[in-house]
Amino acid sequence: MKILEKILSAKTFLCLQLIATIVCLFFMVRVKFLPAKYIILVAVVLVFMLLLTFLLQLRAKETSIRAIFSRMLAILMCVMLVMATVFVRSGYNYISGFADADREINVMSVIVLNESGYKKIDDLKNKKIGLNNQVDKENIVKAKNDVNKKVKASYKVFDNFVDLANNLYNKKTDAILINEAFRGLIEEEYEMFSDETSVIYQMEISRKTENLANTGGIDDGVFNVCITGIDTTGPVSTVSRSDVNMIMTVNMNTHKIILTSIPRDYYVTLASHNAKDKLTHSGIYGVNETVKTLENLLDIKIDYYVRINFTSLIKIVDVLGGVDVESDRELHLGNITIQKGMNHMDGEMALAYSRERHSYEEGDRHRIQNQQDVILAIIQKLKNPNILFNYQELLQKIDGTFETNISSAEIAELIQMQLSKMENFAMERQYLDGKGVMTTGLYSMPNSKLYTMIPDQDTVDAASKAIKELEEQ
Repeated sequence: MKILEKILSAKTFLCLQLIATIVCLFFMVRVKFLPAKYIILVAVVLVFMLLLTFLLQLRAKETSIRAIFSRMLAILMCVMLVMATVFVRSGYNYISGFADADREINVMSVIVLNESGYKKIDDLKNKKIGLNNQVDKENIVKAKNDVNKKVKASYKVFDNFVDLANNLYNKKTDAILINEAFRGLIEEEYEMFSDETSVIYQMEISRKTENLANTGGIDDGVFNVCITGIDTTGPVSTVSRSDVNMIMTVNMNTHKIILTSIPRDYYVTLASHNAKDKLTHSGIYGVNETVKTLENLLDIKIDYYVRINFTSLIKIVDVLGGVDVESDRELHLGNITIQKGMNHMDGEMALAYSRERHSYEEGDRHRIQNQQDVILAIIQKLKNPNILFNYQELLQKIDGTFETNISSAEIAELIQMQLSKMENFAMERQYLDGKGVMTTGLYSMPNSKLYTMIPDQDTVDAASKAIKELEEQ
C-alpha cells in the first residue's frame, strides 16, 4: 500500500513531467527545425509549467485539492509533451525517407506486340527475344539471367534501339527485353509503341549510386539545386529521361532565387560519355549524369538535386491545396480548361499546364515558362508559415513523391532558416535558348535523325554569369 502511495504521489507526477520536458526539449534541439529563439521561448514556457506544478505541491497534503490539481496538470503536460515529441520525431523520420537519396531503380521489361497473343512469360518458350546490350549491358545481363529462370528462349542481340524495335514489328523476334528508361528512345521512332505493345514480364534492379551532394553547401546560405522531372509515373527513383531540367540558385542571405530552365532537347555533351546527345537522354544514365552534364554546360557547381515525376507533381499540388498560376491565354486540354489570367490549379490541371506545348507557336520554349510558373507557385505556397508549422502532415501525404540528395540535417537547417527570418524571396527566371535542327549521330540513338536544339551560347553565358553573381552576393 505504501509503495502504491509513493507511485501515485504528487512528486512522482512532477518527476514524470520533468522527464517529459527534458525529452521533448532534447528532440527539438536535436532535429534543428526550430530557431534558437523559438526553442528558448518553448523552454521558458515548459519551465514555468514545471514551476507551477511544483508550487501547487509545495506544503500541500497528498489528498488536498492543490495536490490533486497538480497531478492533473502534470498528466496533461506529459500527454502534450509526448505528443509534441512524437510529432517532431515522426516529421524528422518522414524527411529521412526522401532525403540522402543514393539509390536508383532500373525497371526491366519483356515486351510483345499486342497482336502476338502472348500474355505471360511462359508463352515465350522456344521463342526469340531481342535485346540491345550496347548501352545498358550490366542491367540487360541481370534481366536476361532472370528471364532464363522463367522460360527457355533464344536471344538476338542488336546494337541500337531502332533495329531492336524494327525486328519486333517485322516479327523477326517474338519479344524484346529493354530497360524502361530507354522506352522513350523507341517512341521517338514509333510514336504508338506503348499503345501497340504490352509488357508480359517485369523486374526491378536497384543499385546504389554515388552521392554527389555538396554536404555543408547550405551552411553559408548559398547553393544550387538541380530540379529534374522524369517522364514516368510510379516510384520516383525509377531511371528515366529527364524531361524537365531546371537549376534553382538560392541565396538565403539576400533572399533571392534565380530559376534557370534548360530545354529538354538541348544538344549537350554527356559528362560521363564525352559524346553529344539530347539533354533529356542524360536521365536514362542516371540523375548524376544529368547533374554533371548541366554543371559542364553552365560552368557552375550544382550542390544538390531534387527529382520528381509526373505523379509527384499531382500529389504535391493537391496536398498544398492547389496553386495559383497565371496563364497568358485560354487553353483547352482534353477535359481541362485553363482560363486566360489567374487560375487556381489542382494537381491534374497543373500537370496538364506544365506539359502543354502544342498550343503555342514557341512550342517547348513556352512549355518551359509554364513549368517555371508552376514551380514558382509551389515555392510561393511552401513559404506560408502555416505550411511550415504543419510540415508533418504535408510530408506524410507526399511521402514517396520526390527525392533529394540533400541530407535530413540540411533540410532541417533550411526549415530553421526560413522560420527564423520569415523573409519573402525575390524570384527571377531565365531560360536557355537555341535553334532547332534535325540531328543524326546522337550517342543514345546514333542511327536516327532526331530534333535537337543547338545552344545559343549567348544565353548560356548570360545565365551562367547571373548564377555566379547571385552566388557572390
